[in-house]
Amino acid sequence: MEHDIVNVAQTKQPTIFTQFMNLVQNNELSHAYLFTGEDGAGQFSVAMGVAMRLFCTNVQNGVPCGKCPECVRIMNHDHPDVVITEPDGQSIKVDQIRHVKSEFTKSAMEGSKKVFIISEAEKMTTGAANSLLKFIEEPTGNVVSFLISKNRNLVLPTIISRTQVVEFPSLSKKLMVQELQNSGVKPSEVNLMISITNSLDQINQLSKDDWFASMQRLLEKWFTYLVQEDNMAMPFIQMSLMPLITNKDRQRIVISMMLSLFDDVLEMKYGTLADDQVKYPAILAKTKLAADQWDNDKLLTMLDEVLDMNSRMAVNVNFQNIVEDLTLKILAIGQS
Repeated sequence: MEHDIVNVAQTKQPTIFTQFMNLVQNNELSHAYLFTGEDGAGQFSVAMGVAMRLFCTNVQNGVPCGKCPECVRIMNHDHPDVVITEPDGQSIKVDQIRHVKSEFTKSAMEGSKKVFIISEAEKMTTGAANSLLKFIEEPTGNVVSFLISKNRNLVLPTIISRTQVVEFPSLSKKLMVQELQNSGVKPSEVNLMISITNSLDQINQLSKDDWFASMQRLLEKWFTYLVQEDNMAMPFIQMSLMPLITNKDRQRIVISMMLSLFDDVLEMKYGTLADDQVKYPAILAKTKLAADQWDNDKLLTMLDEVLDMNSRMAVNVNFQNIVEDLTLKILAIGQS
């Protein structure tokens, strides 16, 4: 574990991490920051890395060593002057912030510095956020606070106005692939997942049960029927697809997965589909067949029809009707 946090911060956000190491070195840290960006972009690791740098007794090349007792205690969430708060259930409650406030008002137990890290700051109740506000505004002593949120729009504007906002860019595709493989996502699912979302939080939700893999296989079968101009595509929707599409979130994901099918075909047609970018590797032969037999106009018309599904969903058309209508149109376009 010794270098994990520093390594993660340096790997995911090298520029931001280096900037913060320099701020510590030059004693130029502000009193409050809001780290915002997609889940998994390294916000917590950078905040922890700054805390370690402030207390590390054996700084190496400007970064915390990750091995000294101070670093180890911080990594173990066991340092009295580094207070980490996260949601208790669905929200961060006033009582939790009262604990933070009481820590604010104490002088640092073992040194002159104090660090507060509040994860998922958007989950603070209004009462909790207001309770924190004055302490962010007028910190006691040498205090630095890091509020972490994947959605700055959900954080109270009064909080935002009193912090320095640092936007964390999305991870590179290479890093995302690495993250997914490390978390056990199958190689055949990685490219498709990344084409749908950059959020590791959402990816973890998708891969929690076998739903995503099952839907990927079903859409491969559906697409095979379309390429073969087989009318079995219609009963397949009702019998196989619809039982798995149980809510609006899944409906939107399925539309994105369908778009990725046709995106593979389009890239295959233009010769830009690299082997390591294929989103549906199990049906590569069918993708090639579709690219050969559908001309540009047909393919772009099909893509337009898939894109139109979102607007039809917005006016509450029954989702099965939307998919069946799309299927009939694609069959007709393919046969024209």
